Amino acid sequence: MSTLHEVLAVLLGAESEAKRIVDDSKNESETLLRTAQEKFAAERANQMASAREQAKGIMETALNSAKTEAAQIASLGKEERARMQKRFEENVDAVIDSIVSETAESFISKKRG
Repeated sequence: MSTLHEVLAVLLGAESEAKRIVDDSKNESETLLRTAQEKFAAERANQMASAREQAKGIMETALNSAKTEAAQIASLGKEERARMQKRFEENVDAVIDSIVSETAESFISKKRG
C-alpha cells in the first residue's frame, strides 16, 4: 500500500508541478504579449510623432516659400509701378502738347468753318 501512496504522491506532485509550469508559461506569454503590444504602441507613437514633425517641416518650408514668392511678386509689382510712373512722367508733356495742339487745331478749324 505504501507503494501506491508513493505513486499517488509522485503523481500529485507531478500534476502540481505541471500545473505550475503551465501557469508560469501562461503568465510569461501574457507578459511577452503585453510587452510586445507596448513596444508596438510606443513604436507607432514614435512614427506618428516623426510624421507630424516631418509634416510640420514641410508646411513651414511651404509657408516660407509662399512668403518669399509673395515678397518677390510685391517687389516686381512695385518695380513695374515705378517704371509706369517714370514712363508717364517722361511722356506726359508730349501727350499734353499733342492734346493741346489737336484741340487748338479743332477750334481753329471750327472757327474758320
